[in-house]
Amino acid sequence: MADWDGALYEKVNALQQWLAARSLSGLQLRGDERLLDVGCGDGQVTAVLAERLPTGSVLGIDASPRMVETAREHAVAGGRLQFDAGDVLTMPFVAEFDVIVSFNVLHWVRDQRRAFGRIGVALRPGGWALLQFVCGGARPSLETSAMQVCRAPRWRSWFDDFPPPFVHPAPDDVRAVADAAGFQISELAVDDLTWDFGTPTDFARWCRVGFSAWMSRLPDDATADAFVDDVAAAYGQVTGSRQLFRFRQLRTVLRQE
Repeated sequence: MADWDGALYEKVNALQQWLAARSLSGLQLRGDERLLDVGCGDGQVTAVLAERLPTGSVLGIDASPRMVETAREHAVAGGRLQFDAGDVLTMPFVAEFDVIVSFNVLHWVRDQRRAFGRIGVALRPGGWALLQFVCGGARPSLETSAMQVCRAPRWRSWFDDFPPPFVHPAPDDVRAVADAAGFQISELAVDDLTWDFGTPTDFARWCRVGFSAWMSRLPDDATADAFVDDVAAAYGQVTGSRQLFRFRQLRTVLRQE
């Protein structure tokens, strides 16, 4: 995964905060659990979770060092809320957590089977996981539009050998991966959501942060701005607006057998 700019992410993360809040509103916790937040980002949602675990503890991990640096500003003395660099595919935890959550990260992990498998290994017997991420559907995604732009003559030289840095699995594929990891599926739901950024400029700013994998291929800010503009134009043909983001959000609750 790319190294996202945590400081900039904090300025454009209203959508992520809203999505996490939707899931947290129905999250039932005793208050003493040991919880892992996979892909904690800037740590704001992780800190909210820690407030709901007054006698528990929370660890947030993220594969982006700059995200972890920003997240550590939310750390709590005494170790009840901590942050560390870590990748879901290589995290070493074995039966350490009662609860694992992940909000809009796993669609950036192409090896879904390994990711679900590592999450299963990290849970204690009887533990459970809440995983939320973008899934596939008939409507082209923003990331698909970005990959189409990569193939245009203007951009091909920078992206000639660039593999898609994302995966949008179908719900049935998620069921199969969860089953292979030994989970029982308590819940699996898909919502078709729309977020209005208010202006095309704000949408473009959000894309600049979220497109870290693409941005790393481009030589300077002016070129990056031009690429994002082309992606926004292509995606605007899908949504009918250059300030709307439409996506299918999958939410699943998995329990250890």
